Amino acid sequence: MRLCSPHPSSIFEVWATKILAAIDNQGRVLSDLAQNNKDGLRQQPSPHPSQFSVIEEDDLEAMSRKDIPWTPITGSDMILSWSVFPTEKPVDTFPAAAYVEKPHILALENSNPSPSRLFELRDIYMTKIQPKNPIIDADQLETYISDALENGFDWSASSCLVLLVFALAAIWGNYPDDERRLIEPHEQSDPYSDRYITMAVPEHRLRESLTYFTMAQKRMSAAHLDASLLGVVCFCFFGMWHQYNIEPIQGWKMFRTASMLWESYNLKHAHGKTQRSKQEESLEQRLYWTCLKSECEIRHELVDLPSCTLQESSFPFSLPTFPMIDSFDQGRVEIISQESPSFKASAEASYYFYLAEISLRRLLNRTRTVATLLSPNITAHTASRLADTLQNLEEQLQQWLECLPPALRFNLPPDTFPSPDESELVKLVRERYVEVREILCRAYLYMCLHGGSRLTSSQIESFGARASAGLRLSVYRIQTEVPFFRHPGSWGACRVRFNHALCLIAAQRGTERNLESAACVVVPALWRECVSMVQDRLQAWSHEGAGISEMCILLDWLVKSIH
Repeated sequence: MRLCSPHPSSIFEVWATKILAAIDNQGRVLSDLAQNNKDGLRQQPSPHPSQFSVIEEDDLEAMSRKDIPWTPITGSDMILSWSVFPTEKPVDTFPAAAYVEKPHILALENSNPSPSRLFELRDIYMTKIQPKNPIIDADQLETYISDALENGFDWSASSCLVLLVFALAAIWGNYPDDERRLIEPHEQSDPYSDRYITMAVPEHRLRESLTYFTMAQKRMSAAHLDASLLGVVCFCFFGMWHQYNIEPIQGWKMFRTASMLWESYNLKHAHGKTQRSKQEESLEQRLYWTCLKSECEIRHELVDLPSCTLQESSFPFSLPTFPMIDSFDQGRVEIISQESPSFKASAEASYYFYLAEISLRRLLNRTRTVATLLSPNITAHTASRLADTLQNLEEQLQQWLECLPPALRFNLPPDTFPSPDESELVKLVRERYVEVREILCRAYLYMCLHGGSRLTSSQIESFGARASAGLRLSVYRIQTEVPFFRHPGSWGACRVRFNHALCLIAAQRGTERNLESAACVVVPALWRECVSMVQDRLQAWSHEGAGISEMCILLDWLVKSIH
């Protein structure tokens, strides 16, 4: 049975083309503006002449993939370097201990689970994990699972993949559950310790997951040596598992390995002399973007990590295609009813989400490129040119919003809160939209806090209004997030809420200092309450390591310094 007519793959291709064209049409305006900037700047000295070339010399596609090493407004450490904050900090946001893999000392489960449990884990993966990152197709997964049930787990890359699917499914929670737990003194090694809130993975979930994960680790060499895309998928899954366990460095290592394996595979097939199915070509495209975004997500916060090399690839696809829709009818195990309309509607939403996410990340990369023009000594002339560019990026964001399919539309922030029955995919799209919109506004906040007496009165007024809009978005994000549901992006979410709190504190400190350029910045009345909410949330996560407890210390220190 087919989904509809015309062929489903064409629906996604048409929609992807529409959304990409809308954004790229605006992007060409951005490129034209950069050229105009170049012509105008020939007559006037710029404090950052080389930075304008970042926009001028890169074509639109390169800008959309570019992994900018750092900008003054992205990443916790970069925000903490703003002039309104003290130079000396009590702690680092990411201590040396966070580079070491966590020890896992739990006794492992029996490695002979029943087939019914394996099918249950497969269902969990397909319904809770796959929709957000569709990098393994249903029919292929069914084949690998069936082979494992029939012949046992051998030492192949396919067995490694199946074990990782089970490991991820076993550890996963139920969205949007609050997963906080109270640890009593008798549950601790020190009976005199105080009780505390933890976000640690429940022991039974972690133990079962570790059983499969440890088995998968023993097959890591098979995945590494695999010449197909299976190895790439395996290392993406290794990275996801480490991210779920709040191990960003270990996750980054796995994603970087996946990127390296993808590059090797791509070079093998780059000249078009090998025969491949459309399904395999589609998987190559999806894995390119998954590797790129996964590696960069971590590196944008930990700016000393090397840039992702995939940005230099000559890979020709702006967005992935989805020709594998018919594969839903080919699965050999019928635990999930692949004929059901709800299953196929879920798959459609997943693909729309993936395309919308990637297209917005492309816009986010352009925003980061533009943000490199910011500096503590920014002049009115540079600020004016930058504001024009930011306005064009805002228009691109609006184009993206208008092109969203009905399945992914959301109540528009910050004036309208999300609906109570908002799905997880819609939530993720909405939060990514808020992220881009707030970062665009954050650039204005930076100029207001660093412009001094160099900005004109009209710039102070207009920049202040946009900076204030960004602060309202920070409040909105803090008020509407789901902070205690654990997922692979939880560490990044801790950094995001920390950054929002830093922006609110920075604006308040600028107000207290009576900065001339920040005269029109309106700090939300709820700023202190929102910062307190972030402190409480980070405290709940603090026992997970990876610099989260250090963020708590830094926020406490900054809040105490405000009158």
